[in-house]
Amino acid sequence: MYPNRCGTILGLILVALCWKSNATTTEIATSTTSRISIIRPPFPPRCILLPVCLASSPRVCGRLPNGDCQRFGNICQLLLANRRGSSAGVVHTRDLECRGIRGVGASKRRPCFYPCPARPVACRRTPPEQEICVRSRNGQSCKVLANRCQLNNQNCHSRPRNNWQRTDRRLCGNRQVGDKPDVCLPIIIFPPRTTRPPV
Repeated sequence: MYPNRCGTILGLILVALCWKSNATTTEIATSTTSRISIIRPPFPPRCILLPVCLASSPRVCGRLPNGDCQRFGNICQLLLANRRGSSAGVVHTRDLECRGIRGVGASKRRPCFYPCPARPVACRRTPPEQEICVRSRNGQSCKVLANRCQLNNQNCHSRPRNNWQRTDRRLCGNRQVGDKPDVCLPIIIFPPRTTRPPV
């Protein structure tokens, strides 16, 4: 019984000493010759990500804020891309959402895969800022949908299935939600201008 008490008291003393060693002490002078010491709690520890990935580490799936998914060689590559800002806001997600994405890298990004429900989902009304342009699988037809919910309904409960994928908004031009699919507009990409230094 007594050894257990001694061990508990010793443990509390060690915790108090460690806490005091990490804490910051501020002394306040009073009107008398004595000083009052205020001990402030230590700052919370910073999380340090250790490199634990190997050459045989499995590939992982990451989801971006815009709803696209991308495969990374391992979890370390995902964290590194998020830290460098090349894939800002990417979060680790389940591998099912990267279904259909075969390669690794930003060039292989595709909309995340969602399993189809048994019935169409009643989509909520969203602001015009969430309208998206979608293109057919053969790359010929484009149309505008109100949001990703409508895109999931189109791919899950229309024939052929998974026929529409998100694309550049400029391909739809001035089309509105509810217009029939039409030929995608061409996009002219001008080469970047190069400025020559003065001679």
